[in-house]
Amino acid sequence: MSPKIFSPEEKDAREQEMLDCARDIIKADGEVGLTIDKLVKKLPYSKGTVYNHFTSKEDILMALCHRHMTQMAELYVRALSFEGTSREKALAVHVGSLLQAKAHPDDFMMAITVKTAGCHDKASDARMQAHQHIEGKILTPIFNLFRTAYENNELTLPEGMAVEQLAFSSWSIDFGTQILLMGENRGCGLRTQLIVERELVNSINLLHDGMLWKPLAKDYDWKASIQRMKTEVFAKEMAIIKAAGIEMTV
Repeated sequence: MSPKIFSPEEKDAREQEMLDCARDIIKADGEVGLTIDKLVKKLPYSKGTVYNHFTSKEDILMALCHRHMTQMAELYVRALSFEGTSREKALAVHVGSLLQAKAHPDDFMMAITVKTAGCHDKASDARMQAHQHIEGKILTPIFNLFRTAYENNELTLPEGMAVEQLAFSSWSIDFGTQILLMGENRGCGLRTQLIVERELVNSINLLHDGMLWKPLAKDYDWKASIQRMKTEVFAKEMAIIKAAGIEMTV
């Protein structure tokens, strides 16, 4: 009997099933709890079939990260479609990033895991190429936003700095604030006084003011802008957050 030939759609569906299972294992047991053997026990597929899709545990982690980043790329397209100034569009990117993390905290933590688990050295070349492609898809429009704002004299570049460095500073504030303040924080007295959404917006506004990105925070109603963002471009994330009973302060 000839082996069954699977269509690309069937292969993708099977791979997504494997990734969903891996995600459940990580959610229950952490990243260290994920092994190929444990995954095979929970799936209706042989170890060889799993290895036909993934070369290693790190390859699975990278695939999960890729799936999350694909969602982020779509979210950033929506953020940059916000009807407002270039500075408001930049703020919308960060608001969207936070709402995505609030709506899908497990996916956010997966992105952190991949950054710290040494996956880049052990993932397959094909997976790494896909990862680099989606990174470019995410970063290029954001760099273009900063570059256009600079060319239109809407922001000022500090001497010796490039647009990409400013964009990286924004991303560092975004990612760092969420890592430090998302989730449980009772173990640190200072953190109990800080609210992730408020601190993220305050920090981004400070950075943008430091670039003299017009209009300055004091000269426009950025709180009203954020409320419009939630309604006009992030309604999907807000519905999930509301259904989960998560409070938002900004």
